[in-house]
Amino acid sequence: MHGPKRLTVQSHLPFDYWLRPTASPAELILLLHGFAETGERILSKLVSTLPENAVVVAPNGPFLMPHKKDDKYFATYAWYFYDPALAEYFIDMQTAVECLQHGIEALGMKVLPKRIIGFSQGGYLAPIVAQSLEGVTQVVGISCETLVDEIPGYPQFRPEFRPQFRVDAIHGSMDEAVSLRDAQSAHLKWTRSGFPGTFSTLDGVGHRIEDTVRSALRRVLQIPTELSSS
Repeated sequence: MHGPKRLTVQSHLPFDYWLRPTASPAELILLLHGFAETGERILSKLVSTLPENAVVVAPNGPFLMPHKKDDKYFATYAWYFYDPALAEYFIDMQTAVECLQHGIEALGMKVLPKRIIGFSQGGYLAPIVAQSLEGVTQVVGISCETLVDEIPGYPQFRPEFRPQFRVDAIHGSMDEAVSLRDAQSAHLKWTRSGFPGTFSTLDGVGHRIEDTVRSALRRVLQIPTELSSS
């Protein structure tokens, strides 16, 4: 015996989500929470910032991570599992991407224009999800790296390549989990590859969502998403 074997099998996953509905939605805003967090948490942190004419969906990641405190268990979730020591995925992002694709379709929101906002691990995932959904106009990563390296064709995009969405980033100067320098370098690759977008550095902010982050997000969401105007 030399360790476990692995097969890829089809199975059913629960799609648990939190919803902020609106009448006659103009768009879908998809919120992707951080590692060991929940859709409820990121929705509560950001809902006051989001446009009223958008339906907001904040799913839980597909992988349950129970945490015990005192005599109770609390459910938190992850989107994938990456081992930085080995620099490889134990569980890659494909399961999460497919879960989100099927969940949005089941909710009847597949054809709506979409914007994706992700925090930390959810921000890393956000542009990967964006390339797998139709009608995405903007990706906003908060306190994360967003890697253009994951886009098929990078770095040798075809001459006729046209980016289908803009990529904006918000990062605290005191982020203790994700290096500001790494996040800036990652975002620079997006803009050099032809994706429009801004990088907002917030002085004195760590790896969390606070009022300064919400204000920056509000400004970013007001940027026109038509690529010709960027």
